[in-house]
Amino acid sequence: MPGAFPPVDRQAAVALVVVELLCALLLLFGNRLPLTAMTGATAALLAPANGTLHWIQGVATARSDASRLSREVAQLRIERDRMIDAGLENARLRALLGFSERGRPSLRTFQVAGVAGEPWPIVYHLAGGAGDGLHIGQAVLSPEGLVGRVTRVDENTASVALLTDPNAPVACEVVGTGVRGVLKFRFGTEPGLYLTAVPLTDTVKVGERIATSATSLLFPAGIPVGRVTQVGREPTGLLSAIRIEPFAPLSRIREVLVAVGPIEAAWWPRPVAVADSARRDSVTVSAKADTVGRR
Repeated sequence: MPGAFPPVDRQAAVALVVVELLCALLLLFGNRLPLTAMTGATAALLAPANGTLHWIQGVATARSDASRLSREVAQLRIERDRMIDAGLENARLRALLGFSERGRPSLRTFQVAGVAGEPWPIVYHLAGGAGDGLHIGQAVLSPEGLVGRVTRVDENTASVALLTDPNAPVACEVVGTGVRGVLKFRFGTEPGLYLTAVPLTDTVKVGERIATSATSLLFPAGIPVGRVTQVGREPTGLLSAIRIEPFAPLSRIREVLVAVGPIEAAWWPRPVAVADSARRDSVTVSAKADTVGRR
């Protein structure tokens, strides 16, 4: 049926039909033909078929090579993405290592004795207090990243305001690009952590990582915080709406790491005026300072 086969297949079919007819003729009349004439005729008739077969083999080889190259390109892209992610992870670990080497803070482990907040955890209650070296303003971490900061301390107990506490904003920036904003938890139709105060002119992409910013008066720069999962626009149309998924599994943590000792002395060399500001025990003042930062 015309058009039922592609051109290559039609040429191959024609060549096979010619060969079959030639074989039938040779069987019937081959003994009557001179050997020299029969050999020449056979070569002449088979020449187009041989050329077609060689061409078909070349096309098949090219297709096989193209398929192999496509697989190799896909594998290289996967490896490239893995290397990029490993590089970002390495940068995060280097930042943590550098942060540790600069001030060598003493990290102590405390058990989470209680959790407050519904439907999201907002506050951790720790089985440790002032007698264990805890005081207001200390950073609270997990192996994955920032958890929050100490906001209340008694002799034997302490409370930690988590990243999900709307009253505990954190000055952050996008790793690699330096785009700065303030991390806040928002309620509403789409509750979650958002990097706020980011102009639309600043490009932020899904998958990028954020860490604490050097503009923060409460934390040193470079502590891993989370990853961008959604980028949109605020209802005002002037700022970006950037949703963040925290690295720390806040709903499953049983133990936390607290950097005991003065933050400014242990982690980050600062001017005296800024260090004095960071030592304030007022949660309200600290939250305002971290919201505004040094933007």
